[in-house]
Amino acid sequence: MVTTVHLIRHCQSMGNVEHRFQGRYDAPVSPEGEKQLALLGLRFRNQPIDAIYTSPLTRAKRTAQAIGQYHKLEIQEEPGLIEIDCGDMENLLLTEVAKQFPVVAKQWDVSPDQCCFPGGETMAQVYQRANDALDRIIADNPGRCVIVATHGGVLRNLYARISHGNLEGIRKSEVFGNTGVSTLLAEEGRLTWKAINDLSHLPEDMRRPPTYFSFRALQEPV
Repeated sequence: MVTTVHLIRHCQSMGNVEHRFQGRYDAPVSPEGEKQLALLGLRFRNQPIDAIYTSPLTRAKRTAQAIGQYHKLEIQEEPGLIEIDCGDMENLLLTEVAKQFPVVAKQWDVSPDQCCFPGGETMAQVYQRANDALDRIIADNPGRCVIVATHGGVLRNLYARISHGNLEGIRKSEVFGNTGVSTLLAEEGRLTWKAINDLSHLPEDMRRPPTYFSFRALQEPV
């Protein structure tokens, strides 16, 4: 019995536009994000969906709702899907993070598995709660097709487990675009990717190629 999980990164938020280290800051959806939502909803309009889960943050909930409007399903909030608690770094501009928290910025670039966000979570805690949430969702939906709306930081931790089997795999993690759809197949305890970061519902001019953000690049002189 195969459970299909469509893991979807939220639509573009104003925090993304402004290049902020958002964390749990509840930024509104950007104008481009609204366009992404309309197209994402149409992508899943005629596909059978059995359950929809979302992070409690607005940018993720709006993403879930864009799909849910075409399906008579209750959208279920799952706290384990919420973005990283960045503590004192939350909602700072990326340039500010690089200056004020150089140690964490370097870890983010080189060894994100070792990140400990001041006043927030460790990456190990994020990895544990995100994967626990995924396991609960799969266990509650055997043989079904499920939508999960979440965040880039959460998706990187899920990818580390699914593709590499441990937290250190986050060093090789994919980067997920806004409304990118990554499809996971779960069968008898095995987790395999069917697709990663599929943006085919967006026109070419709205797709953003995966890029690996680097604080080091901000700190180096031009």
